[in-house]
Amino acid sequence: MKEKIFVLVKTYPNLSKKYQETVCVAGITEKGAWRRLYPIPFRKLPLEKRFKKYSWIEVETFKNDKEKLKRRESYRVDPNSIRVVSRIEPGKKGWQERNKILFPLKNKSLEELEKLKKKKKVSLGIICPKKVLEFKRTPLAECRDWEKQLIDGTQKTLAGVYKTPLEKIPWKFSYKFICDDSSCNGHELMCEDWELLQAWRAWRKTYEQEEILWDKIQDRFFRKMIDKNLHFIVGTESRFNKFLIIGLYYPPY
Repeated sequence: MKEKIFVLVKTYPNLSKKYQETVCVAGITEKGAWRRLYPIPFRKLPLEKRFKKYSWIEVETFKNDKEKLKRRESYRVDPNSIRVVSRIEPGKKGWQERNKILFPLKNKSLEELEKLKKKKKVSLGIICPKKVLEFKRTPLAECRDWEKQLIDGTQKTLAGVYKTPLEKIPWKFSYKFICDDSSCNGHELMCEDWELLQAWRAWRKTYEQEEILWDKIQDRFFRKMIDKNLHFIVGTESRFNKFLIIGLYYPPY
């Protein structure tokens, strides 16, 4: 079916045995339903189909009934059917329009989402943390096994080992926070936000000393953000069914 979807998240490109390099997109339909769109070989799309975040797109979608986890919001797409309709640009009016689309879907807490995951296979949502405690980087060697597998930059394909043309990031970035929920004991979630990871790649060329680079990253994605209306768009990944922060949403209004 053809759907009109407001794009909120494009994940950092992942490797795929079948598609080599793809991105997963999360967005909201005109009717206010979450969608996870996959696979989208974004960097191989024609330029006129390479949509930006906060764009409305039209695309043919198909419920992904073959997905192992049967996540409620997972849909396959025909990349050739993508048409960029419009974009809600920044500015006070733009942020207000974005909020009208997104805020009706706001969840109380990660605890609420975990319950919905078990009961209804919900796997996408948005939360506003009560307090962000820390923004961390963890070396790959110190990550948990499942995190290492998610971060690792190589994957077997039918032709052998395919190495992504993207520079491998040797860190796990994560936020520690408390939900506005009496049952919350605190969380630390890995952050896969494309803007964050792309900033690390781009700024590394400017700030060659790792500690200076890390200070700049902290300044942009922690110190300045905690003073804003920071929200986490969260989603479960397909291998271990664990929630990650897949997008940062920080409207100034």
